Parts: sequence; C-alpha cells; structure tokens
Amino acid sequence: MPPRVNGKNSARQISAELGAFVLDTLGLTAAIEWRTRRFQKLTGASCKLTVDPAVPVAMPEIYAETIFDFYNEALKNVAQHAMASRVAVALTVTPRDVTVKFSLPLPWMPRVPPPRG
Repeated sequence: MPPRVNGKNSARQISAELGAFVLDTLGLTAAIEWRTRRFQKLTGASCKLTVDPAVPVAMPEIYAETIFDFYNEALKNVAQHAMASRVAVALTVTPRDVTVKFSLPLPWMPRVPPPRG
C-alpha cells in the first residue's frame, strides 16, 4: 500500500521540484520570472519584476540555487506578513553582486506628506 500523502505538502513539494527543474533547465532569470507568475496566481497580488541585466550572468549553480531559495522565502514572507496587493521586485545581477529589492505599500502605515522645503 502506498504511503498517505498530505495534499498541501505534496503540492508544495511538487512546486519546489518544478522550481528546481525550471532553475536547472532555463536558468535563474527564467526561474525567478516563473516564481513571480506563480506568486501572482496564488496570492492575487500584482507583481512587477525588473531583471537587470536582461542577459543572464554566468554563475555557479549553487549561487543560483541560493538566490532562488532566498527569493522564494522573501515572496513567502510578503504573502504571509505584508498583506500587500501589489509588489515591485528589482533583481540586479553583476559578476560581483546580487541585489534584490522589494517595494510594496504597507496598508497599516499612514501616508506621510513629504517635508516642505
């Protein structure tokens, strides 16, 4: 008899394996784009992704996996804690640095007018 599989955990495992497949097959940029589309579909939040440079930078596989894992965890935190209806993500990869910037409105923070000059 096959072991019982929890549907929620099974879906997470399949999604994680699919993300790893996309990363291994198509590279970091495509995997990040795929994950962003999945985030939008699952949360309903509007997500604008900017990747610079458009041409991928060659890097060791372990670095790409680490960046992808970090990105996944950051999106998970946005979904669980920020309650944002829209998110802007800027990913910049250079031969020496990787920068990921998340920008989102925080619904509980009051809007503060800019200081007068």
